[in-house]
This record gives sequence, structure tokens and C-alpha cells, in this order.
Amino acid sequence: MDKTKWKSITLNINDYHAVRGVSFLQQRKFTGTLTMLINDYIESVAKQRRVGVTKFKDQMIQKSKEEGDSIRG
Repeated sequence: MDKTKWKSITLNINDYHAVRGVSFLQQRKFTGTLTMLINDYIESVAKQRRVGVTKFKDQMIQKSKEEGDSIRG
């Protein structure tokens, strides 16, 4: 697996089962459900801030990379 393309995360067990349940309900893979939830949330926040979705997502990606760099020193 290419570690530059994937990150591991931890979830509270109940959150995991809730998302997994939605996956079964929607007949979708777990990762697809996570992606859908993330994209829906990003779209919602972008609309609240009156920013384009793509622009907002790019800003959040950049922010994450910058914060990660400052933590590493």
C-alpha cells in the first residue's frame, strides 16, 4: 500500500458501528460512506461560509498540511 495516499484514523466504537450501519443501509462500502459524509460536511460548511466547495476543500487540505508541518518542527 502506498502510505502517501492513505492515512489511518481511530473512531469511537459506537461511531464506527453507526457509520458501518449506514453503509449496510445504503449498500455502500464503508470507505465510500466515510467519503460521502466528509464531502457532505465540507459542502455544508462551505455554503455556510459562502465559499466554493472546491476552494474550501483545497483550503482545508492546505491548512492540514501546514499544521502537520508545524507539529513536526
